[in-house]
Amino acid sequence: MLKKEHIEELKNKLLHKKQKLFQESTISQKFIKELHSDTKGDEVDIAEISSDTYNLSLLREKQIEELREIEHALKKIENGTYDICEMCDDPVGLKRLRAKPHARYCIECRTAFEKEQNS
Repeated sequence: MLKKEHIEELKNKLLHKKQKLFQESTISQKFIKELHSDTKGDEVDIAEISSDTYNLSLLREKQIEELREIEHALKKIENGTYDICEMCDDPVGLKRLRAKPHARYCIECRTAFEKEQNS
């Protein structure tokens, strides 16, 4: 079980990352809109705009997914289940949470999950 000061430290990290991702996501959305409004040019320009829009859209999707993960972690802090692996119910561990504050799984379960995904 994590100490209260560790939970506060990690909660602050999550809140900081949430704010940063929200700002980055907003900027990405703004660039996407700007690219869509600039449809003048030749075929190469239009292809480049399409490519840039696609890449920015992928980046924004990843940002939004990470925001969801952070929200999930913050809810787990509220309900007292933050340091608990969602697969095995063992502690996730301070070292892992410091590296990835929105981690859902302990190292062992995450490794098993990744092996299963790659099979």
